[in-house]
Parts: sequence; C-alpha cells; structure tokens
Amino acid sequence: MVRRLRKTKKNQKYNYSCNRKRLGKKNRLNGQVRNVEIRAAYDQHKAPAINIREMGLVYDVNRAIPIPNVKKQIKEMELELSGKKVSSSKPNTKKAAPKQYVASSLEEQANEFAGTRFRLPRSLVRAITGMIDRHGFNYQAMVRDPRNYEQDTWRQFRSKVRKFLRIPEQCTPYLEQKGWLDCDMDDPTDPRWKEYCTDDEAS
Repeated sequence: MVRRLRKTKKNQKYNYSCNRKRLGKKNRLNGQVRNVEIRAAYDQHKAPAINIREMGLVYDVNRAIPIPNVKKQIKEMELELSGKKVSSSKPNTKKAAPKQYVASSLEEQANEFAGTRFRLPRSLVRAITGMIDRHGFNYQAMVRDPRNYEQDTWRQFRSKVRKFLRIPEQCTPYLEQKGWLDCDMDDPTDPRWKEYCTDDEAS
C-alpha cells in the first residue's frame, strides 16, 4: 500500500496594513529621473530610448560603441594586402538632435571644476594646530615633542602643515582665531610664517 504524502499548508496571512494599489504602482514605475535637465526635457508619451536619443544622449552604449569584430578586421586586412578595394563604410549623416541643448548643458557641467573636496581628519587637524601653537613652524622641535606619538619626521610634519594651510575650509577658522587671517603667507619678512629646519629654508 502506497502511503500518501500530506501537503503542508503554508501559513499565509493577508497583510491588511499594506496598500496593494499603491504598492503595484510603485512596482510598475521604472524610477524617477534625478537629473533636472533630463527630467524637464523628458516626454512621458514617448519611449525612454526615443527620449534619450532626442536629447543627443546614448541609450545603449553597446550599440553606440560596438565591440570591434575581429573576423571582419582580419578580412579587411587580407583584402588590403591582396590589393583589392575595401568597401568603405557609409558616411555617418545623422541629423542634429532636437533637444541637443540637454547634452550640451550636461557636458558643460561635467567640464566645470567643482573644487577639491579633500579634508583632513579632525584628529590630525587638532594635532597639527597644537604643534603650531607650541612650536610655530619649527619642524625639528615638532619631531622632539613628546606628543609626537606617530614618530613623524620633520618632512612629514612639513607636508601635513602645508596641506592643512592649503584647505581654506579647515585652516580659516584657526587663522582667524590666531589673528593671522589678514597676514600674507608668502611674505618672507614676517617671522610668524618663517619655516625652520627645512631644506628649502631661505638662506
């Protein structure tokens, strides 16, 4: 006698707190266009590929920049070596995109210099400012300082201090606190900016 297997009934419960209609709409959406220029020029009544093509952009990169066909290239090389004429590809006579200004604006934004975003850690800034408060710009004195826990050399201290002074967002509050904001760092006669114990020290 064959024993019948019992089907285990799954513990299915209806989620009353979920709005099925809203969830279905959310799942059917392809996502929101985050770029302002593309969103403004996007036509909801057209397909995404047509929209992107009209803006002068590329929808499928593989079609725009195809992978080179090695077999075709070998055949063309053989024809060239044999002296036969190679059929040249048709000239690319594409019409200008009706919304070419979108691609132009995106290209201008990409070429703009956004500035450096490099920032030093707060702990390093505290250590550098503390060393400057105690020793000024005397890097050999910084090396001999008991708080030099990392055992940095004078060259490392010099690079850290100079890097700190090249970041206005971090060095400006410190210089304002010291009253050095209106001083000229490149002035060799000012003793406050004089670097000691360095190889490029002014003789």
